[in-house]
Amino acid sequence: MTEPVAIEDSWAGLLGSRLFPRFLLLCFAVWLHAANSMLAATTLPSAVSELGGAHLISWAFTLYLLGSILAGASAGLVSQRLSLRQGFVGSASLYCLGSGVCALAWNMEIVLAGRLLQGLGGGSLLALAYIALARIFPAELMPRLMAAISVVWSTSAFCGPLIGGSFSTLGLWRFGYWAFGAQALVFVILALFLLAKDTDTMPRGAARIPALRLCVLSAAILCVALAGAVVDPFRSPILCLISLALLAMFLRVDRARTESHMFPSVTTDLGSKTGGGLFMIFCAASATMSFLVFGPILLETLYGITPLQAGYVVALEAVAWGAAALIFSNAPPRAEPTLIRAGTVCVALSSVCLAFAMPSGHLWLVVLCGAGQGAGFGMMHGFVVRRLVAAAPEGEKDVTASSIPTTQQISFALGAAAAGIVANAAGFADGASEAAAKNAAFWVFIAFAPVSLASVIAAWRLTRPDP
Repeated sequence: MTEPVAIEDSWAGLLGSRLFPRFLLLCFAVWLHAANSMLAATTLPSAVSELGGAHLISWAFTLYLLGSILAGASAGLVSQRLSLRQGFVGSASLYCLGSGVCALAWNMEIVLAGRLLQGLGGGSLLALAYIALARIFPAELMPRLMAAISVVWSTSAFCGPLIGGSFSTLGLWRFGYWAFGAQALVFVILALFLLAKDTDTMPRGAARIPALRLCVLSAAILCVALAGAVVDPFRSPILCLISLALLAMFLRVDRARTESHMFPSVTTDLGSKTGGGLFMIFCAASATMSFLVFGPILLETLYGITPLQAGYVVALEAVAWGAAALIFSNAPPRAEPTLIRAGTVCVALSSVCLAFAMPSGHLWLVVLCGAGQGAGFGMMHGFVVRRLVAAAPEGEKDVTASSIPTTQQISFALGAAAAGIVANAAGFADGASEAAAKNAAFWVFIAFAPVSLASVIAAWRLTRPDP
């Protein structure tokens, strides 16, 4: 294994490095995955108007998420069989194919097939981007690299609705998918030129993709999707418990397969830095899903603002994430433990405060709390990624790097389903009236307080000095 290229730990060093074009390519990969979700949110209503199948619209998001998680979980093993260039080219080609299928669809079932292909391609692009960051660049640069990646996420939060909404307004929703398919094709061409053989710093082995484990993971994600799609006070909690049991089974079997780990072997060891760090990410990310899932409808119902305004209030969370990541990327190494702890505390406090801010009638307070969630993640995420990759067991750095975004997506799925159960139990099951919204606005946030507290405790354990 060759060492990453030495680069001065500064923005100037990154910009002046011969690796900077490759880093831009990785940002492009993140963009394709991140912006696609917002594209779908603004184009699928138009697709339903033309094709029908309104009852299937939620599955367009579920199958994209399922494909992303499965691809992300497999990316570490795939990178052992293929070069980074082959992996990126194959993933972008799959994404391009999925975009074309959506654009050519003559019914919603075909759109769903395209969304699954897009998810497989997009999830693989995202996970491979994390692997490439860990392989190619020195660890000292990770906070700056993750800050730039966060800015890409923030940009997608604003540009995705603009792109999709513009095409839909013109009655050209299919062109939105053609546009992203064309971008994926451009990515393929750039990857062929920018990712040369010297990019591959790991020897390629003959690791096999474990179909059985992927089936168990798929079943876990589909149980969560069913729990959140049609929320029932009895069935949904049972499905969530089944999903957690299947996830536990998946991780137990995966840990026993020493020759083909899909997640780090110490994932379930919460006392280790890698396992504890992934648990921290899982808890912190799931605790923020209430604002993303129910923020828009609560804002529209309680504050009377338009859907577009509500969408951009929620999107400010992503902007705060990117801004904080940039601001704190220059922090010295000695400040790293403090930023990780402060970040999780900020996320936890903001999540809990939303329980009081949302029903209070003060929009500025809701905006502040939402931005606090994003800022908390931004100040600590890059440092957490660096610690997890550095602490990874021997030979598991690729798997550890790819498991970070996959863990986040699994937590998003579970968090969204859990938030749906809480909201319906608090009154949303009988309709989104103002009274029901005010009651749900408290419980949908406060219910995640124990999860937020768990993330803070895990952050303290992650940042303890080595004995």
